[in-house]
Amino acid sequence: MQIIKSIEDIESLQDNKIIGGENIEFNNSEIKFAGMGNILFCEENVKLSGAQLKFLGDGCIIYLSSNSHYYYLDVSVYKNSAFFMGKNNYLNGSLYAIASEQKNIIIGNDNLFSNGVCLRTADPHLIYSAETKKRINPSKSVFIGDHVWLGQGAMLLKGSRIASGSIVGAMAVCSGKKIPSCTSWAGNPVKQVAQGIFWSKECVHAWDDEMTAAHEKFEGNKYIFKYNSDEHLKFEDIDAALSGKTAEEKLEYLKTLRANKNKNRFSENAPAVKKGFFGKKN
Repeated sequence: MQIIKSIEDIESLQDNKIIGGENIEFNNSEIKFAGMGNILFCEENVKLSGAQLKFLGDGCIIYLSSNSHYYYLDVSVYKNSAFFMGKNNYLNGSLYAIASEQKNIIIGNDNLFSNGVCLRTADPHLIYSAETKKRINPSKSVFIGDHVWLGQGAMLLKGSRIASGSIVGAMAVCSGKKIPSCTSWAGNPVKQVAQGIFWSKECVHAWDDEMTAAHEKFEGNKYIFKYNSDEHLKFEDIDAALSGKTAEEKLEYLKTLRANKNKNRFSENAPAVKKGFFGKKN
């Protein structure tokens, strides 16, 4: 086990890499390596605060993009798994994430994570069919698009796919759901509660009547996301591009993902509502 607690400790690192840009900060943080061929890649202006980054196998990568906010992270990656976080995500407290069984956690830009959010790709214990004796709970990657708001204590479990512009409410539990853009979901298990919405990051706690009145209407379409076939990136293709690759090869692919600036790259349309003979929803 190799433990890195400061920039100076990087020089003693063996069999693994920490690659960093300018203005990297390790504040009361630790990076632990229990394998070989792993990479922590930090763009410029990455500031870790109270972070725990754990590489618990070989061939893993954690990619942290430039951020105007602190990274409060407790992230574990196991053999051949990847954790990618895009630009300027706001963490209101520690984000807990586990990428395991060679699956990945991919997060876009400009997301808001409330306190106590948990992401994981595995259950992790095995469940079998009593009839066929076959395993019925395979691990699956987790994907979060751009400008997604995850409420306090939200849990995104294996196979969760949250398209850009959506909201997952406080204490919600999402497992294997495909959540389309500009929708709001809540509950355990999570269910859609609103469609055709968008949200902005202003915080209302200290507002007076004048400030509340000034924000009754939003100008522009900045936070409205819609599927565009020319811009869309399939989550399945991202998973496939990372599968079977070394950490170095994963890094090169994630750099291309990071360079993609299309607004609707992670956008998904809500499915059309089917109606019966009397106009009621089926």
